Amino acid sequence: MSTNDKFEEDLQQQSAELKKLMSSDTGLTGYLKVGFSSLLGWVMVFAYALAIILTGFIFWTGYEFFTAAPEHQLFWAVCLILVFNAQVAIKTWIFFETGRTHTAKEIRRMEVRLAQRLGAKELS
Repeated sequence: MSTNDKFEEDLQQQSAELKKLMSSDTGLTGYLKVGFSSLLGWVMVFAYALAIILTGFIFWTGYEFFTAAPEHQLFWAVCLILVFNAQVAIKTWIFFETGRTHTAKEIRRMEVRLAQRLGAKELS
């Protein structure tokens, strides 16, 4: 077997693995579910609950801002901005934690695949 044939066979095998991985991708919902599978899954549940509560506060403070007397609008505007910033911070943390967990899971998968390949090459 020539080097080119061996190289082409390896490329076809990698292409088949990539197609298998791409077909198992479940989209955004699957990506977000990964965040719950870490050791900090309970914190993720708390963060999502807090994000939902903060959404309610955003609507409430926005309503109060638009219906308040002019002398109270500054207070409600500051409250609205603070609640909105808290919402952004929580969602940013959720995004980063989900990404970290997803990356760690992918690294573990790569380690297993590499160990399998090295084990298979040592046998042949």
